[in-house]
Amino acid sequence: MLANVLVPLDGSSLAETALPTAISLVRRKHGHVELVIVHEDVPCEWVGYEDGPWHSMNESTQVRYLDDKAGQLSGARDMTVGHALLRGDVADQVCMHALEVGADMIVMGTHGRTGLTRALVGSVADAVVRRATIPVLLLRASGGASSARTMPLPFRRILVPIDDSPQSRLIFDAVAAVAERGVTELLLLRVVAPVPSVLDAPFPYDYVSGPPDESATRYLVAAADHELTGAAVDLGERTLCDVDPHVVVARHAAPAITDFAKQYGADLIALTTHGRGASRLTVGSVASRILRDSGVPVLVVRPADGCRMS
Repeated sequence: MLANVLVPLDGSSLAETALPTAISLVRRKHGHVELVIVHEDVPCEWVGYEDGPWHSMNESTQVRYLDDKAGQLSGARDMTVGHALLRGDVADQVCMHALEVGADMIVMGTHGRTGLTRALVGSVADAVVRRATIPVLLLRASGGASSARTMPLPFRRILVPIDDSPQSRLIFDAVAAVAERGVTELLLLRVVAPVPSVLDAPFPYDYVSGPPDESATRYLVAAADHELTGAAVDLGERTLCDVDPHVVVARHAAPAITDFAKQYGADLIALTTHGRGASRLTVGSVASRILRDSGVPVLVVRPADGCRMS
């Protein structure tokens, strides 16, 4: 369970979609929600950009907005609410303040795109994931930026992809924080890359067009299945939820994970963003593609020196 969650806001309905879920998570432990806005000087060329409503909010407007949002939430008896106006780079300030207030998780809304946008719902979300030393829950918007979510998202089926590295299991504690005993079912997934045949071995991996070495691939699948059984026991003990392990064979991890999530109706994908081995779970590739293509929220943890897990 979560005792302290930080929610970055930017004045948009899209960013506010994170609030109901964040509130629901902390209420289980009578915890704390910390609301923040980062005041950042924006070059004039960004004025009018559709993803950045913050550009029209001066500092005093941001203070009033933040006060209003905190006031709307402060009447709840089963949680406390704090808020702060920060100044500087958005991602840096969000991550620093999360550490200062002892947040267990950052929960933020995003449209899942990357690129030029500087709003909290775009490239800043990616930057927060890259710099945060605590789990980050990215909630996909449905219906566009003007459609604010009023109900918390229920996480009834969580997909947890891991690879063969111990680091990939760092996500387990974060999963335990959002899963509910008796409510949430966990799907533990390993994606095993097919072993190229000997004849194809000299060519680059993506060039392989011939049939894989079926015997070698079966060996890897059996080994992965054995390892996954042990990981499933570990995850089940931490979360007190049922865990269903699966191994799939695919050349590319991201589409395999996304397809699996859709096939099994997962409403959250949770993964470590720096793994190694067949799955290559990294922010720049697999995690970003999953956020873009899956259409469901993504919970990520980035291992780092001194990383503090809740």
